[in-house]
Amino acid sequence: MRTLKILILEHNPFQMMALHQMLNAIGVYDVLTAPSMSAALCSLGRRGKVDIAFCDPQLKGGDGLALVRHLAEQREARALILLGNVVPSVMPDVKAMLADSDVKLLGHLHTPVSAVLMRRLLDVYLLESMLQAKA
Repeated sequence: MRTLKILILEHNPFQMMALHQMLNAIGVYDVLTAPSMSAALCSLGRRGKVDIAFCDPQLKGGDGLALVRHLAEQREARALILLGNVVPSVMPDVKAMLADSDVKLLGHLHTPVSAVLMRRLLDVYLLESMLQAKA
């Protein structure tokens, strides 16, 4: 798999570790993990933009939506995958934040996350990136 840089914002250490291991299992090794918005900003500041960010927009304390807003405004990710059981009322806010940015919403992974569905979303991203490079 082409080298991808991934950021995971996840408060739950077990879920963060599971996501990290799934990514490693499918050949993605450049994975930044953050338990909070401040840690995510620190990682982005040190390591730069990511290809894909994973986050639950409903994280307690508003960290998830804050990350989506930050990524959209600062263009520090090319794509976003939502995690968790996102209530439909949150989706218009997420889509509005991403509307004027270059950040593409790849999809949504329910918890527990399926490695097959994760791989499918990553493959979509890689295919779209390859097609854009040829254009």
